[in-house]
Parts: sequence; C-alpha cells; structure tokens
Amino acid sequence: MGETIEIRGKGVVGGKAEGEALVADATLSFWGEVDAVTGTIIAVGHPLEGERLKDRVLVIRSTKGSSGTPMILNLAQLEGQAPVAFVNVEVDGLAALGCIVNGIPMMSELEEDPFEHIVTGDCVAVDADAGLITISKT
Repeated sequence: MGETIEIRGKGVVGGKAEGEALVADATLSFWGEVDAVTGTIIAVGHPLEGERLKDRVLVIRSTKGSSGTPMILNLAQLEGQAPVAFVNVEVDGLAALGCIVNGIPMMSELEEDPFEHIVTGDCVAVDADAGLITISKT
C-alpha cells in the first residue's frame, strides 16, 4: 500500500471531493486555454496541454485572468467535464466564484508546497470544510 500524506490549508469554497490529481506549477486560464465541452486543456505549450479535467483534482499555482472563468467552468460542469476540486497556491477571485456557483471545493493557503508532495496520478481527497488534503501516493 502506498504512502499517505496530509496537508492542511484554508477551504476557500467548502465541500468534499476525491479524484486523481492533475498537477502543474503553472497558471491556467479557462478562457481560451480550456475546451469546456471536452474538458481538455488546449493551451499550446502548457505543461498540461492535452490533459482532461473530468473527475480530476486540479492542482495549479492559480487560474489567470478572465471574467469568462466562471462561465467556462459552468459549461464544463454542465457537460460533465469539470474538475472535482481545485487546489491553488494563489486564489483568483473569478475561479473562486466559479467554484461557488458550481459547488466545486477549493483549497488554498496550504501549510506545505503542494508541488513537493502531489504529482499527477496521485489520489487526492479534498475536504475544504475541514481544511485538509489527503494524498495517497500511487
């Protein structure tokens, strides 16, 4: 059985979710860098280019810039292609709004650097209500 790691932080948007981690120490714009219908990251040259968001815990530095973020996230949710949770080092208010509207838990202000502990493929449980992330290493 693999190692289990816990990281405490702040629940920005409450809720609980679990899924496979999708990790990049990078920012991501939902406007123009994510195809909401397929849930695919389409930003050319992005570390997560070609990856799908569906049922994943998205662990990134932050989302970046657009008032379209909540709309694209909502469309992805309606299409069944949205991530199940966000773990961000920095909080973009528009992504937080998108998470609130769509009931997607979001965590930030972590006690440890998530990029030192979480890699794509790990199983990650987010309990934003308790401020706890549990990582099961693959």
